[in-house]
Amino acid sequence: MRRREPRAEVPIVATRYDGGVRAILFFFAISLAMGQPQADQPAQSIQQLGMRNVYFLPLPSGLDHFVANHLVKQGLLTVVTDPQLADAVFTDTLGKGFEKRLLELYPPPAPPKSDPNEEKAEDAKKDDDPSSTMDVKSAPQERFSSFGRGKGTIFLVDRKTNHVLWSTYVRPRSGAADDLDKAAKTIVDRIKDKLNGASR
Repeated sequence: MRRREPRAEVPIVATRYDGGVRAILFFFAISLAMGQPQADQPAQSIQQLGMRNVYFLPLPSGLDHFVANHLVKQGLLTVVTDPQLADAVFTDTLGKGFEKRLLELYPPPAPPKSDPNEEKAEDAKKDDDPSSTMDVKSAPQERFSSFGRGKGTIFLVDRKTNHVLWSTYVRPRSGAADDLDKAAKTIVDRIKDKLNGASR
């Protein structure tokens, strides 16, 4: 009989291969887990942004009174009557009119007074410079905005950065007190959702 030669043993490399694959899969799973937001971590809320005290600019039909009432009843935010104490401002208007109103409420600090001797020296230089008589100063260009009064839209604006932190659209059915109160409750419920990390 023909003698069979023993087969050459194939080196076992599966263990190393399996270990490498398992390591890759493990790190891949970890990266996915780290990349996905956790269910128990709410989105950044208004209070987390440092907004606690709010001031109301007048809303149509006195809606601001009803919203303030529900905010205070639920203890969500502190409504202040002094705009200097506010972190954010409720408004239904954005754009030029709103920016003008903010400047009235929060005027920029006055520039430091210059030295009178320096002013005299500057004036003397201008008198000696013949080109200064040819200077033409153009009037500052007026900046236009596409924003205006949003009928039914309410904005919460950071008074320091002018960034819109939150907004919603709720239009009362009428100017009656009951309809205004219902609209205000809807607005405050949505604010509560935001503070709890939910979104509508």
